[in-house]
Amino acid sequence: MTTGTVPTVKYFEDFVVGQERTHEGSYTLTEAEIREVGERWDPQPFHVDPVAAEASLFGGLVASSVHLFAILTAIGRAQPLEHRVAAVSALGFDKLRNHAPARPGDELRSRIKVLEARASKSRPEVGVVRNSADLFNQHGDIVFSWEAAYLVQRRPEPLAVRSRSDR
Repeated sequence: MTTGTVPTVKYFEDFVVGQERTHEGSYTLTEAEIREVGERWDPQPFHVDPVAAEASLFGGLVASSVHLFAILTAIGRAQPLEHRVAAVSALGFDKLRNHAPARPGDELRSRIKVLEARASKSRPEVGVVRNSADLFNQHGDIVFSWEAAYLVQRRPEPLAVRSRSDR
């Protein structure tokens, strides 16, 4: 038998405005992946053609914003259980920004900051959390960011409390 607390997800009540956290893990961009995503979703020369990319404003291949959005989402979802969120649904994303090019070989990490946490007016079982998220490279340069709002489950009542209130 083990002792201690069992890891759990983060519920609405666990979010504190101003709280900031850098996610565990990183993601390394490869030239092949930049080209693959570019060819499928954003076929600009600076995403798919190394020669054309050299002559572009960027001076080489760079990841597309759709690629960076997906990486930022994936890093957030790949967290240990105790850092995962009891998310119900995203409500929307605002202020999506490309700050600097993300290139082959870049090691990307993410950081989030809670901007707002409020109870839902129409759904008492959830709260609304709004945060900002930054995707940054191995040099600490922010390459992509967003603000997002999403619904998060409220912490369930303990079973003993529920059974007494159901009588």
